[in-house]
Amino acid sequence: MTTETVDTTDTTTTDTTDTTGTILDTATDTGKPAVASETTAETVAPDWRGRLAGEDKDALKRLGRFTDEAAFYKSYRALETKLSSGEMKRALPEGATPEETATWRKEQGLPDNAEGYVTGLTLPDGLVIGEADKPLVADFAAAALAGNVDPKAFSGMVAQYYAMQDKQRAAMEETDAVFRQESEEALRTDWQGADYRQNLTAVSNMMAGWPEGLAARVLAGRTPDGRKIGDDPAFVKQMASLARELNPAATLVPLGSGDPAKSVEGRLADITAMMGDRNSEYWKGPKSDRLQQEYRDLIEAQDKIKSRAA
Repeated sequence: MTTETVDTTDTTTTDTTDTTGTILDTATDTGKPAVASETTAETVAPDWRGRLAGEDKDALKRLGRFTDEAAFYKSYRALETKLSSGEMKRALPEGATPEETATWRKEQGLPDNAEGYVTGLTLPDGLVIGEADKPLVADFAAAALAGNVDPKAFSGMVAQYYAMQDKQRAAMEETDAVFRQESEEALRTDWQGADYRQNLTAVSNMMAGWPEGLAARVLAGRTPDGRKIGDDPAFVKQMASLARELNPAATLVPLGSGDPAKSVEGRLADITAMMGDRNSEYWKGPKSDRLQQEYRDLIEAQDKIKSRAA
């Protein structure tokens, strides 16, 4: 007699959800492993950067700068805030019409024309534009209009221009002072004693007869290296030589004395009167040597004047 054994082992299936949310069929059959359900769509979601960038590799690279979604969102919110507050301004569209340009300039707080930059100009320390500088500032304003420069930036550039001018002027004045001192020392070395003052007097007497304002313009002119002509020792020497040639008494008579011959005669008369008194300054005292030399120089100058008149 054959006996049939029936396996009464109860096999049950339990639905279990894992920590990832995937439904698994967990068999309790003896020794059988768990098997994934056929209804599962994806086991792992793609990275958030990949989802946002898609096929754009450059975008994916830029997103790689952010550590996580929170950092990316914070950056977005910061940008949104700047845009809404006006801190980041809309660029002028390429090929904009005059109407669009006018609207855009108004949005940006820019003047409608170059004159608007000038009238809105603010300079430090109460500084105002001089008449001579107005054409130059107008040119600056035209350039600012073309470049859509912010009015505050325009004021800053004009202020910087004046600051640079002041700095250059101060440097030039210092250079002029040094050159003037060096020139005086050189002339005093070449023109010993009274010759220095006499030669300068001769130049002044000669230039006094020039048309009004001409002497000042010549003396204030500058050489190619930026030095004042009036302080150039070579110029002063040349002018002194010319003055002596034109007027032999130029170094002996005061500035603006008029007719040289009459001036020489008048000074000779004064000295001759002193010569008649043996106790006068001509013969005694600290001025005697200078007066005696002046007398000889006047006689020489008088002879030259007479020879020219002959």
